[in-house]
Amino acid sequence: MKKIPRKTITRVLLYIRTLEGLLKEKRYLISSGQLSEITGLSDVKIRKDISNFKKIGKPRVGYKTLDLKRILEDYLLQNNVVHLVLFGVGNLGSAILRYPGYHRDKVKLVAAFDVSDKKVGKKIDGVRIYPVERAPEIIKRCHADIGIIAVPKEHCQEVADYMVLSGLTRIVNFAPSSISVPAKVQVRNMDFTIEFLSLFCDSTR
Repeated sequence: MKKIPRKTITRVLLYIRTLEGLLKEKRYLISSGQLSEITGLSDVKIRKDISNFKKIGKPRVGYKTLDLKRILEDYLLQNNVVHLVLFGVGNLGSAILRYPGYHRDKVKLVAAFDVSDKKVGKKIDGVRIYPVERAPEIIKRCHADIGIIAVPKEHCQEVADYMVLSGLTRIVNFAPSSISVPAKVQVRNMDFTIEFLSLFCDSTR
């Protein structure tokens, strides 16, 4: 598969999420113009992005919603399922476990870890909570691809270190603190405060 720019991947994932919503509304045909109105992206850019994947759709008719969604998903993920593991089952972690987007065909949250004896052994939406010390074993057994940090900031570096030792090379960090990891490990920091302030600053310029 040819290298796809990150910005293109982000847009295509937005198309997929939009198409999922349209299918729930029982809208089985969609045009690039309608996608443009929903997503706020230009009609030309949408058609160019879709043309990178496969010839699909008919002029003046549009795309079959389900077919387009499947083609975009299959091209990006190559029929793979992304397996996630979560560290920290507090308020944020519990909300993440209950988020329905993590239990779909392409993205599955397969295990969670916590230090609380009261939480270990329980399940939230079908996901079992394990003691942290079992992480290396469970991560290997579940073929985990990405680890999610949802612990207080004072523990996030310790958790990141344990994730790396457990073999994870992709981390999404929800803790409001940066982490230090080896160069081979990819990190996405999800700081809500920064996102809110960034959106506010962009809108007031």
